[in-house]
Amino acid sequence: MMTTEELHESLHHVPSDLEQIPIVWRYELLKHLRSKRLLASIALVFVVLVPINFLPPALDVPYSGTTENEAVAFLEPEDMAGIAGAGIPEFGSIALLDKSAIDLDSLEVFLGGVPFDDEDGAAWFTLRMTYQGASAYALIFTSNVTAADVTVSYEWFTAPDEFAGIFLGFGAIIVIICATFFGADALVSEFQNRTGYLIFPNPIKKPMIYIGKFAASMTASIAVLLLLYGGVAILSMFNARGIDDDLGLSFLFAVEYLVAVMAIAYLISALLKGTTGATVLTFLLFLLILPIIDGVAMFTETKVEGSLTFSGDVVSYILLDPYPVDWAYETAGFEFTFYYPDPATSALVIAAYAFIAVLLGAFLFNRKQLVG
Repeated sequence: MMTTEELHESLHHVPSDLEQIPIVWRYELLKHLRSKRLLASIALVFVVLVPINFLPPALDVPYSGTTENEAVAFLEPEDMAGIAGAGIPEFGSIALLDKSAIDLDSLEVFLGGVPFDDEDGAAWFTLRMTYQGASAYALIFTSNVTAADVTVSYEWFTAPDEFAGIFLGFGAIIVIICATFFGADALVSEFQNRTGYLIFPNPIKKPMIYIGKFAASMTASIAVLLLLYGGVAILSMFNARGIDDDLGLSFLFAVEYLVAVMAIAYLISALLKGTTGATVLTFLLFLLILPIIDGVAMFTETKVEGSLTFSGDVVSYILLDPYPVDWAYETAGFEFTFYYPDPATSALVIAAYAFIAVLLGAFLFNRKQLVG
């Protein structure tokens, strides 16, 4: 039997600092589950998945099909510099096939309407290469047939990396909305709504409240990301004949980017005094302000590798195979350069933003006091 002293200790046991984190996490997560914001985030995922999957085929832009007797478009000599790949003969003709994935067993080449046999690669062959920063199939002829009537027939489908990229181009927006919904007012609301009077007098340290809240926000947001990536994987199986090998890596980058964006949202929440200002600033900062800065930098031919939003683009670019490289082209007397974030550098940049923002947010929240 328990002694009176043991019974008193069991009834009045104060959880340790680490034991308090799951308690805060549980109550905050329940608050997110009861809120309409989580439902809105889930609805947004379906707004991305459903129209993109069904509208293109309905508008006669299918994700797979058959091309019959299509005339090939040969590259001009000045365009050859835009190609990266091995095995290109010094003399010959090169044509790019305009589909992201082709069933090469179904590929037929016709010269003047007559089947043109590849002669085991002696007459023509195909290569997967990079052109203007994107992956493409090249039809390479060992002789100059540019002036000839060359047509092709083949079965095609949207490659898994391109198919997933169509959806995950909205991945960064989903991350921003999750950070706005679940993080922008997570701290400031305790002061504005005076709920801090009920929480702060309890024997629990503010850093533990911060960690518990942050963990709950991340849990709700990761659940939304899992729904997005799970939906993309299922749809890719049906429409792209498989799942891209880098989809899991893209998810890890998305989670890392989410941590950084969420940390900055918490930092803004600790700095400002009103929920509306914190919510609006978080949303506009990542959706409008920072992307504009990135765009201006690109226009001035500056690669802003230290930008969080620029680095966050790796979430969708990591799907492309081969990974795109920086490239430039000139038109109407203007030269435009397209930059792509390096995956390793992006991982370090995003981690640095997350680390610094978490520490600053926790420090400011710990010092912030209720007034009035």
